[in-house]
Amino acid sequence: MARVVNPKSHLSILLNDRDEYFIGFGSKTLTNDGVTYGDLLELIKGNINELEVRGIAGPLRENIHGRNVRKQPERKIEVEKHISYTRKDGTKVEYDRIFNIWEKEHIQGPKLKLFTTKSPLGELVLHFGLLKYTDSQVDYYSEKLAMNICNALAGYYELYHPTFIPILKPTSTFSRKVLEKGIGSIKDKLTDIKERLNSGEQLDDAGRSYRFAILQNFKITDIYDGEGGFNEYFQFEFRNDDIVILENLNNGNATYIFKLSEFENRTDFNKTTAREHSAFLARLIHHDVESWEKHLSTYLIPINNKNSN
Repeated sequence: MARVVNPKSHLSILLNDRDEYFIGFGSKTLTNDGVTYGDLLELIKGNINELEVRGIAGPLRENIHGRNVRKQPERKIEVEKHISYTRKDGTKVEYDRIFNIWEKEHIQGPKLKLFTTKSPLGELVLHFGLLKYTDSQVDYYSEKLAMNICNALAGYYELYHPTFIPILKPTSTFSRKVLEKGIGSIKDKLTDIKERLNSGEQLDDAGRSYRFAILQNFKITDIYDGEGGFNEYFQFEFRNDDIVILENLNNGNATYIFKLSEFENRTDFNKTTAREHSAFLARLIHHDVESWEKHLSTYLIPINNKNSN
């Protein structure tokens, strides 16, 4: 994910005033910085109980050393600097010059700590301390830093309920499951097993929180859940891309993709009839998250790409 600049815009779309939440990420999907961070791996293994995040650059360093920001109210000051350099012909040049720069002040690093918790879905979640969203809050410095630390270590961040279920805001709830299991023939089941073996689905647990976070990189217009909540499928609609995606956070499932303009919600909808639906486009096995995200991007345009056009 891209660096977070305005954290409130990320929080306000998912949280109500006074809502409690966590910022974190799943332990199975780490960046190079995350994999090479020895103390982070010790935290994941359970050898330590908490980790005060630190590093030599970026948000990891900022967490301890803080940063310089424009002093409020903003004003420019004059600073004299000595300029010294040598021209190509060997002539040495020196002079003093006045620059008008923004007056800065130093903000102390919040020294945020990471903890681990096993979610109800069996995922090991790395997270910062419990937060409370306040709509009238002026400064979101710690929240912004927490999001960017997550991006640095895992490539994404996720917002979790206090129960460690990812936070989503459904448009509505069906009085049934979004997608039933289906019966299917023995041939269908053997084909399904073959697909899973070929896809290397043993890596599936790497994508639990990550898959939901990645879906939010695209312009979701509506979300529907049903009976079973996070133990079952969710229906994500992307009106601008004319796409419907059925997604389940649990292991042993697949992502179902449909054309929205031809999609019809049916009460007899299940994993068998889904592939027979006239709007059906693809079914993505939950294998490695990079391959999953690459396939997803053939149907959806990321929000950042849309904004740049």
